[in-house]
Amino acid sequence: MSKEIISSWEKNAGEWIKVIQDNSIPSRKFTNKAIVDTIAELDGSKAVDIGCGEGWLTREMNKLGWSTTGLDATACLIEEAKKNSGQSFEVFTFEDIIEGKKIPNAPFDVAIFNFCLYLKDGLVELLSNTVGQLSKNGVLLVQTLHPYFLLQNNLPYKSQWLSDSWKGLPGNFTDGHSWYARTMEDWLDQLNQIENTNFGIREILNDEKKPISLIIKINRI
Repeated sequence: MSKEIISSWEKNAGEWIKVIQDNSIPSRKFTNKAIVDTIAELDGSKAVDIGCGEGWLTREMNKLGWSTTGLDATACLIEEAKKNSGQSFEVFTFEDIIEGKKIPNAPFDVAIFNFCLYLKDGLVELLSNTVGQLSKNGVLLVQTLHPYFLLQNNLPYKSQWLSDSWKGLPGNFTDGHSWYARTMEDWLDQLNQIENTNFGIREILNDEKKPISLIIKINRI
């Protein structure tokens, strides 16, 4: 994860914690339920929440009976997560995974990246190396913004860097980091490069029946 991204999260961690704890992001009404319901359908006992932030999803998984490890590159978010849960939390970066380092407490039955994939390069390596640390029948879940987001914001429908990750969110955020938005075709191209897997994609809709996110389920085979 770039220094720009880590710096932005370090500066905005306190505001992010407040926004999450206050349930201030309307779309989370749909996306939170979608990822939790998807996890509830899976078999297994050990999970890793990669990019866990302040740990809300890790806590939800604990309620479902999962023994979960939460990982994040932002130390102050990990400290906040530890205050609110007895689960295991550690500072660990995407670069650590891309470089082939062992994920703490691996192997896992499920690994989750929930709205935390901002990178253009290295995505295939990140997901492939995570799959490699799953159990025999393990599953990797990704939730990300639906590519329809580009059209909703009057942007050209092409994969592109966007300048401010905090734009459109409630809260007093500053120094937003850039992030890479992908078209559906781009996502499919990336996913097809992950060896020894198959995948399915579910589109999450809001009350207006408009797509707001994708949940990608990658199965180790």
